[in-house]
Amino acid sequence: MITKRGLKRLEALLSLMFLANTVSRQKTACILGISVDTLAHYISFLESDLKIEVFQRQHSCSLSEKAKNIVTTVAAFFDLNYGKIHIPINLKNLRSLFYLNAVFLYGNKRKASQKLSASVETINLYIENLENIIGKSLILTNNKGSFLTPVGEHLIKKFNMLINEVEHLYKTLAAAKIKKIRLALSREIDAAILLESQSDILQDIMTFADDPNMHAEDWDIAITYSEPTDDDLVIITKKEIACGFFASKEYLNSCGMPQNLDDLVSNHRILDGSSRPYADKAYKTILQKCRKICPINSINIIITDMAGYGAGICVVPITVAKNNLIYLQNIPCSAKATLYLSVHKSIKDLPLYQTAISKYCEILKAI
Repeated sequence: MITKRGLKRLEALLSLMFLANTVSRQKTACILGISVDTLAHYISFLESDLKIEVFQRQHSCSLSEKAKNIVTTVAAFFDLNYGKIHIPINLKNLRSLFYLNAVFLYGNKRKASQKLSASVETINLYIENLENIIGKSLILTNNKGSFLTPVGEHLIKKFNMLINEVEHLYKTLAAAKIKKIRLALSREIDAAILLESQSDILQDIMTFADDPNMHAEDWDIAITYSEPTDDDLVIITKKEIACGFFASKEYLNSCGMPQNLDDLVSNHRILDGSSRPYADKAYKTILQKCRKICPINSINIIITDMAGYGAGICVVPITVAKNNLIYLQNIPCSAKATLYLSVHKSIKDLPLYQTAISKYCEILKAI
């Protein structure tokens, strides 16, 4: 929950609460200090994230019954009056509590800054905002890290009740609704993971030029070549796959079959896939020696497509290569790719996702 996406959820729910009270987009935006467009973005995010319709009908400000129930569920936990400590409810103060909690959980401001893609200066400003409101120090920093004062500990204990309530809300909604699994794949994987059309899992498959970004994309489970490092994710399993050299029939008819590695280096054109996560040192050394290289400067270009068009010889995982490519088994290749199956922590134990996870594990095992 202590992620950029988690912060956005809290901000969107707070916006929904104000909207329920004012029944006016303009008034809500004014109170929150944001534009009407930003408020609309929060509402759209909630509708996508919670799979609900926020309003009773289009162009109306009257909330749907589901939206009203959500407001009722979380309203008490958005009360930022913590005993004698009164913190006005607004987006800035909510972010301040969130950043204070992140520093507490990650142990120091630098790590919290890296995890949340926010500068240390930004985190300091938000924490100073809370300290100015309360009139007391909330955090102490030394060469061993950052530590909460007793007042800071009291605030975070109460704030985590809000975090836990929001997480419970999402788990309850997910468990109560039959929905499609949103499976995210790095673009060059979808040829390797040929999910059976007759699969009993309801799923939407999304492919991305690069590995999907959990902060920016709306997905549940992902299969990627890069190892996920976000604290919000759990790696379920991984599978190592051998790589090989591949070329199209048209290229081989035109340029001939390379007889060995020396022949490939001296006389053939190789596609530069050195930016791929499975490009190892030996492959990069081959690229340095090759006389003819076809550069690929964009992750949006699928290297197997380039090879299929006859642009040159590529190195890719053997499961990725398409039917129009020929595996050059006589050319040794030491590169290996690792596929990672990961899922968000908050949903991994729900029955719906456990079924899908088991299915995807079987698919990876069979590759």
